[in-house]
Amino acid sequence: MKITKRQLRRIIRESLLQEEMLKIIANPHSPETETFNRIANYAINDDLEGALADTEWVNTPELDIDLDSMGEWVGRVGDPDWMSDDTVVPDNWDADAVWDFMKKLEQAWHNQNRRSGDDEHYNAPNVEEREAIGGVLTRGYVLPKDLPSLTYQVRRRGGQPAVIMIEDENTYTADSMDASWAQQHGTTLDKVIDVLANGGAQLRKKRRSRKYTPPIYD
Repeated sequence: MKITKRQLRRIIRESLLQEEMLKIIANPHSPETETFNRIANYAINDDLEGALADTEWVNTPELDIDLDSMGEWVGRVGDPDWMSDDTVVPDNWDADAVWDFMKKLEQAWHNQNRRSGDDEHYNAPNVEEREAIGGVLTRGYVLPKDLPSLTYQVRRRGGQPAVIMIEDENTYTADSMDASWAQQHGTTLDKVIDVLANGGAQLRKKRRSRKYTPPIYD
């Protein structure tokens, strides 16, 4: 196996960081502080590349949640009521600079995920149909893995699909797609329906109208 110079430098940097990792944020009753502490160490070294390369602790699908939770701990560094007795406050500790680093890290994480999503989108089948579906949900597209979370209803005229109502877990009312919208995206309503059905989206059938019987009064 060949190792490039860039990979070698990263391995060396990670090894050195592990050896020099300071215990800045730690509390035995809060296991998530291990992640916070690693981010804090990357922050005081302004090592954004290292943070993104740390896929075990930092660059995970929950990074945005971790960063939200970390905020209150940054302002408590050095507080004995929050931190373990063996924690330290580095000489170059600057809470504002750490918060700025956390913002940069979150933005870089979002950009990285967006690029990854784009690759997955364009390498998967039914690009036009998934872009048409995503558009009505105010997204650029939906991925195949998103389809099972969608609910749709087909409204027909003369036996042909005229409108598809689509909603996801974040919408309160269904959004509609007509034939012209599908055509703008290079597809048809029939093809979109096939993608939804084959992708595992839930079909909501139109309820039959119930005949109302007024109450009988004496």
